[in-house]
Amino acid sequence: MSKAPFKDLIFRTAAVISPRCGFIYACDPRLERREEPHAYVFLWDDGKIDRGDCNYDAHSVCLIDHPEDGTVDISEAGYYTADTDDDRVTQDLFENSAPPPKEKRSRGLRSVREIGGVAHAIGIRGMVYRMDVLDRWTRIDEGLPGSFDGQAIHGFGGSDLFAVGFKGGVWHFDGKAWRRQDVPTNRNLTSVVCTAEGTVYIGGHGGTLLQGQTDRWSLIEHGDTAEDIWDLEWFAGKLYVSTLDGLFVLDGDRLRPVAYGKHTPKTTYQLSACEDAMWSNGETDIMEFDGKAWTRIV
Repeated sequence: MSKAPFKDLIFRTAAVISPRCGFIYACDPRLERREEPHAYVFLWDDGKIDRGDCNYDAHSVCLIDHPEDGTVDISEAGYYTADTDDDRVTQDLFENSAPPPKEKRSRGLRSVREIGGVAHAIGIRGMVYRMDVLDRWTRIDEGLPGSFDGQAIHGFGGSDLFAVGFKGGVWHFDGKAWRRQDVPTNRNLTSVVCTAEGTVYIGGHGGTLLQGQTDRWSLIEHGDTAEDIWDLEWFAGKLYVSTLDGLFVLDGDRLRPVAYGKHTPKTTYQLSACEDAMWSNGETDIMEFDGKAWTRIV
């Protein structure tokens, strides 16, 4: 489609809802250079576009079905919006959470992820929150050290979570306590995905790719890219691995570059999947994969 609605903007993130439908978050680099908080939120529905604006730097978004169907986005500073068919709440996560931490918190949130239908947010200095109602988050990071700079979180459910971060930090939460995992790397880790097959994959800097389960981890020695891995997604029974230099699919212990056909994007960064489609977004490209062929969204 034409890039006219997105002219002079760059994409921060995206979330696919269904084939040829999803949310796109963009920003104006001129406003970013002036450090003016903002985000433009587009609902893209088969070429039809609705646009909304944020007065904060929303940079991560997920779909939820608890407590209601909707979306949750967050900013590094802690501002968030929970948007459903019946309600829309925009607040400060740090001011609307409990129990209170030992020290006042501000800034440092890195990403928000749906786990078991519920939004979970993770950040640096050992921060993890779960959104139980639209205007209230529960702090669930008791036991995580302040030295753990969390970057990404995923899980098989609320009592089986994996949080990853810098310096090889991997922690598992069983619903009651966090326990550090011994993994064969001290690289910064940036992404994690728990698959339907029961395997957990973790990606990080320098092409680091781990696989395993609680207390059992191994390094996948693929040797195919030394680029930093920024996102992972499990779609149609395969693991997809995204770097700023391209998108790969895991084939045995090798990372094979994705074959786009005639729709090769110039930029890649993050991934988002629903049952029947996966989106790849970079600063200037959004692509959709249906399990057989790639098409360009933007």
